[in-house]
Amino acid sequence: MKNVLLAAVFLLAPGFCMADNHNEAIVEMWKCEMKEGQKMEDVMANNEKWLAMTRKTTGSDEVQSYMMSPVVGTLTQFVFADAYPDMATWSKVKAAEETAEGEAIEAAFDALMDCTDNRLFKSKKTVLE
Repeated sequence: MKNVLLAAVFLLAPGFCMADNHNEAIVEMWKCEMKEGQKMEDVMANNEKWLAMTRKTTGSDEVQSYMMSPVVGTLTQFVFADAYPDMATWSKVKAAEETAEGEAIEAAFDALMDCTDNRLFKSKKTVLE
């Protein structure tokens, strides 16, 4: 059942994670689990640092980050979905993660959680006319 839920999240979330003013986005999904003794609040606080760095790097607030936490099931597992307006923006963010600031943020993530699955999607919003 857990795998079915995670599969559904990986398949459906890219459509929900696009910026409101775009019909297409690049969405990176991460399946993660908290390390023993760590707190979700700390993950969220570090993700805020990551988002601030990405927006500073790209000069835009178009990068979005979503954390999807389970309501039932294994409460230590969760999914990140990061939405970018295009591949160029995604590439800038990946480069920023290799700077001293980015490496410090990534090290903090590594101390808090293990991420075992990662996907990059091109997402297209269905628009009714």
